[in-house]
Amino acid sequence: MHEAASRALFEEEIAKLRPELLESRGWSVFSKDFPVLDVGFSAKDGARLRLRFQCDDWNERPPSVQFLDWEGRPLAGIERDPASVFNNSPHPSTGRPFICMKGIREYHTHPSHTNDAWEAIRGGDKFTLGGILTQLWHVWRSIHK
Repeated sequence: MHEAASRALFEEEIAKLRPELLESRGWSVFSKDFPVLDVGFSAKDGARLRLRFQCDDWNERPPSVQFLDWEGRPLAGIERDPASVFNNSPHPSTGRPFICMKGIREYHTHPSHTNDAWEAIRGGDKFTLGGILTQLWHVWRSIHK
């Protein structure tokens, strides 16, 4: 995808992350400068998680997502959720824990899911940047209320 088109789509979608939405969900935006969206989740129990979306070629390719601590350091492991979306196994390409969910680059490039094409779901409401972020927030909230 042409970088200018990718940037324009990224910025259009990021603009929908309004302050009211961020506050109501306990989200903190650390960066929203193309091609990086860096967002943290905070729960009432004091738990926090930070996710860095690498959105180069958005939305020709899904975002790559990395688990970070609140200071921005990569996490070596992540607390598992009931649905096993947060996977502590090393991804074959990155060697890091990864998100095993449609709409995430690591999912679509994992040998177990190569037949599950991004092209088949891209553009759906659940697979915008806000939609993916919301899905991940729900997964995280299944662990932290």
